[in-house]
Amino acid sequence: MAKKKFNMEEIKDVNGPMNSVSKDDALYWAGAPDVKHISQLEPKLKREVLAKKSKAVKSSKKAERNASKQILKNLDRK
Repeated sequence: MAKKKFNMEEIKDVNGPMNSVSKDDALYWAGAPDVKHISQLEPKLKREVLAKKSKAVKSSKKAERNASKQILKNLDRK
């Protein structure tokens, strides 16, 4: 089984609004207890939370890109 490599910038816990939301969502989706920092979790649960956090960040970026493409497409039509 291949090991997942995480970007160190995503692992660091920053108090920005999106990082906080994605961390809270990932903890909820993984069924983990609410902790102040992800490093306080056991290793297996930590990997799952980080994977779910990464997935949430990626999906929100994709949604923002799609929304901006639709806006630009509608602006070009007029």
